[in-house]
Amino acid sequence: MERKCQVVITTSRHPSKKTLELINDLVNSFPNTCKVVRGKKSFITVLEEAVRYEAEHIMFIWDRRGMPSAIVFYEVQKRRWKPYMIIISGIKTRRELPVYTTRRAPAKNAVIVDTAGGELGEILSEVFKYPLIYDLNHVKGTFDTIIHIRPREGYFVEILGRDFGPRASLLKIKKIIYRYV
Repeated sequence: MERKCQVVITTSRHPSKKTLELINDLVNSFPNTCKVVRGKKSFITVLEEAVRYEAEHIMFIWDRRGMPSAIVFYEVQKRRWKPYMIIISGIKTRRELPVYTTRRAPAKNAVIVDTAGGELGEILSEVFKYPLIYDLNHVKGTFDTIIHIRPREGYFVEILGRDFGPRASLLKIKKIIYRYV
C-alpha cells in the first residue's frame, strides 16, 4: 500500500531542471504531498496515481521556455479543474539564493501566513488544508514550514523554515486568472 497524501504534485510533459527542483522543494516542504514524475504519462495515468494515493487534488506546475509558468489544480473526486490559474513570473531556487540553503528534513506541519491579504492565501489553504494566519509574529518556532505571502506586483511567496530562514525556492506570482472550466 502506498502512502496517502492530500495533494499530488506533478509537471507538464517536458519540465525544465528548475521546475523539477521546485517540485522536489515543494514535496519536501509541504506535508501530505507526493510527487508524481510525469514523463510521457497521460493525464489519465496521473489521475489514476492520484486516486491510488487517495489525494484530493493534483497540482500541475506548467513549464514554458525552461521556466515554471503557471500552477493549476484538479479536484480528483469531483473530476474537475479548479477555476483559477496562478501565473508565475519568476523563481529563485535554493541554489540561487544569496546564502547557501541546504535541503531540510521533510516537514511534518505547515502554515500559510498571508501578509498581502489577497486571494492566494485562501486558495492555498483550501487546497492544502493548512491553517491561514495573517500575522507572521504568531508562528515563529511552531511550524516546520511557513508559506509567507507578501504583496509585490502580484505576490511574493517565500517558503520559510521554523527559524524564518529559507527552506525552498522563492516564487513571484504575477496574478491569478479566473477562468471558465
